Amino acid sequence: MEALVAPNIAPLNAPHKDLEWLPLTDMDFQIQDLIGDKNHLQAFCEIRNSHLNKIDLYGIWESNLPKYYLPSVNVFPDVIHLCCANYEPTQRAVMSPTGTVLFHMTPESINEMLHFKPTQPLTPLSMGDLLDQGSKLSTAEIGRVAKLFMRPDCQPREPPPFHHVWFNEAERFIIDMISYVLRFKTSEYVDETILALMSMFILGHPPTVKFDFAIFITNKIHDQFINLDREGIFKYTSYIYHLFLYYQTKSF
Repeated sequence: MEALVAPNIAPLNAPHKDLEWLPLTDMDFQIQDLIGDKNHLQAFCEIRNSHLNKIDLYGIWESNLPKYYLPSVNVFPDVIHLCCANYEPTQRAVMSPTGTVLFHMTPESINEMLHFKPTQPLTPLSMGDLLDQGSKLSTAEIGRVAKLFMRPDCQPREPPPFHHVWFNEAERFIIDMISYVLRFKTSEYVDETILALMSMFILGHPPTVKFDFAIFITNKIHDQFINLDREGIFKYTSYIYHLFLYYQTKSF
């Protein structure tokens, strides 16, 4: 029997890898803002002009939603981490290294930045409130909202969530604004919480309720700052940039 001879094959050498060059896992992938499909400034002006011309059929402008729909921005996670590290929860403020206040995280500071002065008491809003309202939506109310906003050939036969393409094109922007303010990851699906907010609209009438979105936003930012190291979630970068630019213009 012939002796087995090992084949003359050159050993395989692992390719050289520079560890400093290798991309690492993106630990900040949840620091991002929802980007809508429609140009912010164009949409804002269209809704405002519809209101001024008295053709805003749903009272979208009066709901105050467009005022809190800020332009999308490029997200730099390092800026958010710095703000978080210098956030003083008891003062609800982001501080400078010298101890001065860069900007407060309060409903008043946001409304001042937006040049918005509520002329009537607004209804407080929280995610808990929305979840509760959404769970209590009757079949008849969901049907009313669907008939008002959804395409005739896509009227629901099953309970939500509903796909956003089932809604009329113009009405999908309302979904985008709500998802933006609530800071959902996507506006692709419309669940009970979004339907609960959409239920305030009645064709030809002002909104049945006007929510205090500034309180909602500041509470969410506060919670996300407090829990950033543990959860890694932050969805309001555009607000941080706008607050910094508005309150620190004299620093430039």
